[in-house]
Amino acid sequence: MSEAVAVACRVRPVAAADLAGVTALLAGAGLPADAVSDQFEDGFVVAEAESGLVGAAGLEIYGAYGLLRSVVVDPEWRGRGVGEALVQERLAYATTRGIRRVYLLTTTAPAWFEKLGFTHITRDDVPASVRRSPEFAGVCPSSADVMELRLVKIPSACCGPASRPASLRGAEFTNAIDAADPDTLKAVVREKYGAAADRAATGQASSCCGASADELWDPITADLYEAGETEGLPAEALLASLGCGNPTALAQLNEGETVLDLGSGGGIDVLLSARRVGDTGYVYGLDMTDEMLALARANQARAGATNVEFLKGDIESIPLPDASVDVIISNCVINLAADKSKVLREAFRVLKPGGRFAVSDVVARRDVPAEIRRSAELWMGCVAGALHEAEYARLMEEAGFVDVALEPTRVYSADDMRHFLEGASLPVPAALDEYDGAFMSAFVRGRRAG
Repeated sequence: MSEAVAVACRVRPVAAADLAGVTALLAGAGLPADAVSDQFEDGFVVAEAESGLVGAAGLEIYGAYGLLRSVVVDPEWRGRGVGEALVQERLAYATTRGIRRVYLLTTTAPAWFEKLGFTHITRDDVPASVRRSPEFAGVCPSSADVMELRLVKIPSACCGPASRPASLRGAEFTNAIDAADPDTLKAVVREKYGAAADRAATGQASSCCGASADELWDPITADLYEAGETEGLPAEALLASLGCGNPTALAQLNEGETVLDLGSGGGIDVLLSARRVGDTGYVYGLDMTDEMLALARANQARAGATNVEFLKGDIESIPLPDASVDVIISNCVINLAADKSKVLREAFRVLKPGGRFAVSDVVARRDVPAEIRRSAELWMGCVAGALHEAEYARLMEEAGFVDVALEPTRVYSADDMRHFLEGASLPVPAALDEYDGAFMSAFVRGRRAG
């Protein structure tokens, strides 16, 4: 993709509002739009220019296999690398989900897909689960070419670029996001954390940014829990942990209290809290990712926790009544929100008078450079979204909290920042010392008066 196109057109996850635009693109190209909505928000990305949507591609997942579908580019943008960027992004996503073979049907572009590495096969060579998809069952004609691509597993760095095809690494259109666009940001978070949940469910760990961590040490997520502390909890709960601290150890939870975990993930902090509040207490876990909620509920069943409930929802709009919880905890999640002030106002609303806010988060001690704030991978690692410590305290006080304090629990060095930057395919500055101590994990405290 040329530099001019990379600047003028970006690839991003879809939002629900994009469905009509993608359907129109498919109709304009004479391609079927049947069943597009079935896995739309989970499986599609779009290419967007100033004029609007100019391309789309989807990946449906059937167990261990992927089905590439609905690859479409506006005629005015064809031949400029947009289609390849869309396909390569979906293949990179397939790799993060553990997919090793991707299939497709095409009536118009077999030669083009051959250039991307796809080979021709027969329908009988396609796994039965994929053949039962709407595309194979009737959406696409029986005369369509059937093609396959076998993906190669590549050991990945913390934030995942080594898992991508080489043509994607460092490209602006693949890892740049608009941090001010809440729909785009939520879609990215949902996709990355959904993949992390799937890995945890199969016994694989994740790093700060959602990539495989089998061969990695992650300076943010490593060594947060004592071995005895997690004894007896499901391994999958710990594998899904993408936090930066241990709020349950610092929050001083008491018997009989009601606790809310914002962004509860696989449920590790909810289950630890449930032990601390006992049978007379209750713990809510709130998460917006279906895969994480399914994993958390499975972990709850394995742990036999009866004083726990996992809710689906957004931390910017908490689905609980006013003044209903004693303590709010969270583990490196508030940084992922586009509107952090709204999260803090919602947290204050659901706390009872005298209730406590006790979260672990990554906090900036100096201003965050723009190129870091735009990086999707670093956002998933809670670095790009880090509030400055003074801003964090100010927003908490504006929300109504008193006794606000930020206590450092881990300060990140220049070497840690090299790890983050290289992992997100960002240039490492010559003066790397400027990043030394620029970020820290902190225990953030506050209280609702009363």
